[in-house]
Amino acid sequence: MRKIVFELIRKASVALVILLISIPSFSLIHGVNDTYTLSEAEHTYPYPGDDWGWRMVGADLAHELGETGEGVRIAILDTGIDYNHPDLRDKMWEGIGYDFVNNNDDPMDNDGHGTHVAGIVASVAPGAELMALKVLEEEGGRWQEVSEAIRYARNNGADIITMSFGAQRSLLARAVEIQMNFAYDWDGIFLVAAAGNDDTDTEHYPAGYNSVVSVSAVTHEKEKASYSNYGDWIELAAPGGDTEKRILSTVPGGEYGSKMGTSMATPYVAGVAAIMLGADPGLSQRDIRENLREQAIDIGDPNHFGHGLVNAYRAAGGDVPSYPDDLWGSSGNERVDLRWYEPRFQGADDIEGFNVYRSLPEGSPDWIAEVPANSLSFLDTNVSNDVTYEYRVTAYNSYGESRFSVSAYLTPREGPVEPSKVRDLRVVSEELPVELVWSSPMDDGGSPITHYNIYRDGVLIDNTENDFFRDREASGEVIYTVTASNSVGEGEASEPVQVNVISTEEIDQESSWPFDPIPLEPHQDWWIFALFGLSLFLILMSIFLAIIKKPKGPV
Repeated sequence: MRKIVFELIRKASVALVILLISIPSFSLIHGVNDTYTLSEAEHTYPYPGDDWGWRMVGADLAHELGETGEGVRIAILDTGIDYNHPDLRDKMWEGIGYDFVNNNDDPMDNDGHGTHVAGIVASVAPGAELMALKVLEEEGGRWQEVSEAIRYARNNGADIITMSFGAQRSLLARAVEIQMNFAYDWDGIFLVAAAGNDDTDTEHYPAGYNSVVSVSAVTHEKEKASYSNYGDWIELAAPGGDTEKRILSTVPGGEYGSKMGTSMATPYVAGVAAIMLGADPGLSQRDIRENLREQAIDIGDPNHFGHGLVNAYRAAGGDVPSYPDDLWGSSGNERVDLRWYEPRFQGADDIEGFNVYRSLPEGSPDWIAEVPANSLSFLDTNVSNDVTYEYRVTAYNSYGESRFSVSAYLTPREGPVEPSKVRDLRVVSEELPVELVWSSPMDDGGSPITHYNIYRDGVLIDNTENDFFRDREASGEVIYTVTASNSVGEGEASEPVQVNVISTEEIDQESSWPFDPIPLEPHQDWWIFALFGLSLFLILMSIFLAIIKKPKGPV
């Protein structure tokens, strides 16, 4: 009888262990289900509205260098992609992808999260191919689908896998980690994932796996987003937005919307990795990872930002500084006082100084001065009154000289005049309050700007000393212009901008916070732990019975 019991326990133990190993975890893998606001804006590039995240990582400068991620295939594991969106349909991989949730070959996005992620990737690396792998629905997903999607990406030539979802590490998530390790170590695929939105230092998976680059989120002020997870396991940071400024991207139906979260930060890193690989296809996944770390911009605490803010300009081969940001001045009696902002990116070495060039309009630029790196201005007294001059400035380091800045046209005069036209008026938010930003006039007329005047539909509504304004009373379709004033008078109006104002009633009320409304239940895998405990008990019983079993006597 004891022999029969022993054999039954042994076989039950083996069966339970095999069952435990083979069953996937059904714990939810929550994406950052940020809601969004639709815009009726016309199709533009990168997207209508504020492109602050795109500029912060230097994607525009990478494109100017001719690097767009051409030839790189990016697998996006998410809620699918609206592959008919005007900004995405020409960027889809020829096989489109697969829906692992419903087990079919139509990974259409019926949630919006995946399309938003895809739009960010496409804005940073417009030359890359997008592979849509649907592993999530609105309420989350399962590790099983993630494992199958990783295998699919490996078998279909993905170079990069981006994952804007995650959860606490469940007992059987190890199987998914093994798939990711194979993708990274054997197939040379670069993997990146969101750090999570719980404002905790607890590791979030898959971002916490060694083979995956974990990404935290920063605001438009390059500060840690309040929701972003943190800790010594964070590797890179990227724009994720906050309630003041979110990330604008594509949403289903050919429209655009704003979200915030580490879900939005992650595709920026995927896009920058694609730019780097497109620029040098011989790079391995480890080369890409190391280069992204080395080229990242240090913005503070490594526990918040890892190695720093991801840098598309350097990824595209930007060793010399980027050109100085903006150029303007003040013209007086036989003098021009020129000013500029420092370059957004210093390149591969510290900036050593600036070169100033001058010409008559349409003429060839002549070098006129060298300015030290700690100065962002130049006074030109070798000019004549009533002659318009064109100025340009470059920055240089040990690797060479940048491209020219934008041109500034200034005309010295004996006495001050009204300012020139306000530049670059644009709308960064169509939601109330409507937010406008602009650049100062190219020429202040020889007298400092005292204030700016804001007009709505041709009527003066306010003035401000700032270069931005929030209109809390607009409604419907309106047109804005802005002028600058100095001691002489009011300058010419800016180019008009038209806005279709979105009232607060039209905004989804959940859009103010980036967390998924469905919490992750910590004990949803209780039955797996119960099976594990039972298996361990049966194994120990087998060992115990083997020890106490009486030896047979002589035959």
